[in-house]
Amino acid sequence: MKELETLKITNSEGKEIEIKVITILKRPDESATFLIYTFDDKAENVDIYASIIKDENDSYVLDSITEKEDWDMIQKAIKELSE
Repeated sequence: MKELETLKITNSEGKEIEIKVITILKRPDESATFLIYTFDDKAENVDIYASIIKDENDSYVLDSITEKEDWDMIQKAIKELSE
C-alpha cells in the first residue's frame, strides 16, 4: 500500500487518534462527502472504514453512513482500490 496521508481526529471520548486517509469520495451531485480510511496501513490485512464528513459549527465531524446508495458507492470504490 502506498504511503497514506495522516490526519488526527478527536473521538467521542475526547481522545486524539491518528487515521490514514485512503481516499475521499463525493456523491455524484456533490451533496455529501465521504472519508475512506484505516487506522493501521502496515498490517497484513488492513481494516477499512468509511464515514460521512459533516461540517458542524466550523469543524468537521465524521458520522455514520445510513443511505444504501452511499454504501453501494463506497463498496464499489473500495473494490476498485483493492484491484
